[in-house]
Amino acid sequence: MRRIGVLLIVVAYALLLYTSLAAPAYARAHAHLGSAMLAEYAGPWPVALGCALATAGIVLAIIPIRRGEIWAIWLSLAMLLMLLVTRLVTDPRCAVVLDPHQHGCHTFMISVVLGIVGLALAMGRGLVSSDKR
Repeated sequence: MRRIGVLLIVVAYALLLYTSLAAPAYARAHAHLGSAMLAEYAGPWPVALGCALATAGIVLAIIPIRRGEIWAIWLSLAMLLMLLVTRLVTDPRCAVVLDPHQHGCHTFMISVVLGIVGLALAMGRGLVSSDKR
């Protein structure tokens, strides 16, 4: 189960990396949304920060989480929750994520859910194996 969890975590952070890198192209393709969106999500600082957090998450998943280190699972969960709370507070499009007919932050939300499920799978296996010691 830990391998599946680690795989889901890597996929989740890869999706976050994709959304960060695709933000400038998305903002140019949807210029009707205004320059505020370009500044909020497609500027150099948000893209670099998203890429840095996604890269750190992938490294955490591949090395310490794969080994079953609980501190890395909690750190990765904290990173995902910080991104989730920040995005929910600053992006009104995330409020319509449950409506499939409106544009929202669907890819972002899918990546967060995948990451949390992956962390739960990795943690559940880690707790079971640590009890057997």
